[in-house]
Amino acid sequence: MNAIAESVTTRGGLADAFQDFIGAANRLEHSHRNLHEEVARLRAQLEEQNRALASSAAENERMRVLLRQILDALPCGVAVVDSEGREVLFVNPEARRLLALSTDKAIEWSDFPERMRSIVDGSCSGITGGIDEQEFCFSQNGGKRWLNVRCSVMRKPRNEAVGLGVSSSKILILGDTTTRKEAEQEREASRRVVALAEMATVLAHEIRNPLGSLELLTGLLAGDSGLSVGSKEYIQHLQAGVRSLSATVNNVLRFQNLDDPYLVPTALAVVLRNCLAFVSPLATQSGVRLDLHESLGEAEIAADAAGIQQVILNLTCNALRHTPAGGAITVLAIVESFANGKVAVIEFTDTGCGIAPGDLIRIFEPGFSTINQSPGLGLAVCQRIVEQHGGTISARSVQGEGATFRLEFPIL
Repeated sequence: MNAIAESVTTRGGLADAFQDFIGAANRLEHSHRNLHEEVARLRAQLEEQNRALASSAAENERMRVLLRQILDALPCGVAVVDSEGREVLFVNPEARRLLALSTDKAIEWSDFPERMRSIVDGSCSGITGGIDEQEFCFSQNGGKRWLNVRCSVMRKPRNEAVGLGVSSSKILILGDTTTRKEAEQEREASRRVVALAEMATVLAHEIRNPLGSLELLTGLLAGDSGLSVGSKEYIQHLQAGVRSLSATVNNVLRFQNLDDPYLVPTALAVVLRNCLAFVSPLATQSGVRLDLHESLGEAEIAADAAGIQQVILNLTCNALRHTPAGGAITVLAIVESFANGKVAVIEFTDTGCGIAPGDLIRIFEPGFSTINQSPGLGLAVCQRIVEQHGGTISARSVQGEGATFRLEFPIL
């Protein structure tokens, strides 16, 4: 009986154990199913995140390319530098052009102009998140270029885990201000020229009246028969000096006077002879022979006699300045016929040093002169007066063999 009871008890324990096993298996199967579902869900989330990351990476790349294209197309220069590490992080094409940097190699810190490096080191070092702006000039291709530099500091975190703190990158915006600067300098130069011209005009007006009196007095003295030969020579020198000074004063006044002259029929031969007689003391003083070959006859031109006299006086004085003592100035005055009418021609030919080819194209520019202490107005005034008379003036020269100035006026 005891054996039977033990057997029954053993079978009951096995049944319970089996039931427990079945329950554990069911629970394991349920857990496995839940785990599988969780893995599937996590895989789906991971795939979604991967797709989002891929999309974000593509968008970042698109934005990077777009930003690079924008920076490359900007009309101003952009550079990003790390002045602490002396490293150039980025330079756009316009910055390369403005700084005359190579387009086919990486840019080094030393490639920047020294003045710009100083600005980055000094000016930008004390600002935090703000903007500093300076202008500097540097030499480029034999000239000067002015640049405006706006410097701002961009702070970005470094790897804080290694205790490196923050890193400072500096953004430089470059603008070319050369044209504006040159315009300012030109305006300032123009203001100075105008001020000097106004002052010169006032002085010329104040000087002209006393000069007229001196000219009258020297003329009266020259006609005094009681003067000795030496005194007459002194008077001639005085006349030459007064007339030379008078020519300079008249040049200043005529250069400032932009009004058109009042033109009337004028016998050119009479004006020419009278004017050469007026300047003959200058030639005598310089030891230069003054010859006139005139065949104008009764030819008349529309002229302001005083203007024509100023032209003849200026050309004669110009020839005297460049002709050494013992030389000669020949004045030829003739009438030439052309298809459209007759023209009065006057040529002034000297035996002086001639005009260099590079100077020949500039001789009529106001202020240009190859002689120190000369205002450089004589030929410019000649050109203005001749053009106001409807005529032309030209020059030809062989350096070392003298020069010829040719005037042409239409005959009435």
